[in-house]
Amino acid sequence: MDLSFSELKDLVFNASLGSNLPTGIGEDLSLAVTFLESRSLPGGKEFLNSLKCERYPSLLPQKKGSSLIFGNSRAIFEGVTAIDFLVSEVCESVILKNIDSQILLLGLASNYREFSFSFYKNKELYASIFNNELFFKYKNYNCRDDIEIYLNDSQLDNPLAKRSRMLLDGNVFKELSNLASNMLVPESELSRTTGAGAGNIDND
Repeated sequence: MDLSFSELKDLVFNASLGSNLPTGIGEDLSLAVTFLESRSLPGGKEFLNSLKCERYPSLLPQKKGSSLIFGNSRAIFEGVTAIDFLVSEVCESVILKNIDSQILLLGLASNYREFSFSFYKNKELYASIFNNELFFKYKNYNCRDDIEIYLNDSQLDNPLAKRSRMLLDGNVFKELSNLASNMLVPESELSRTTGAGAGNIDND
């Protein structure tokens, strides 16, 4: 499925709300997935997989030296929180244990355009974000790992090329559309009086 930046962004945002995620996280995810897909990385698929992963009870991160450690992490929950802590400079690095999506983390970090990030797996640099460019080393990203993120501009060679339109997998598009349809309500007098649909002065 061929989509523009704004079409994919809106689709992921509506799919997030259709999955009962908070509006703020939906906005973060819509930008993150579009950033990844525009660089030929499977952001949509990773988003869907992350929604299906089991979420463990939320625990406060543990402090170890200058790092904050998050256990049994999901990108759409602990990942968002960890990056917020990092850019707030309350720690020098964040460690996400057993993270469900290394790729989605990259997209979420890209939302902070004024910052540079370095991502490490097993103490080895595998990705970085600098000046809104993504540098990515590994292709094997389908396994759960412990990931550590720093605020700095450690660069790898050759940023991933950016596309103006995204070629989204057909199955991923269908699944996102199904989630987005959860935002729709049956047409009725009750739904209209409670705010659904266009009003007398609406343009939609």
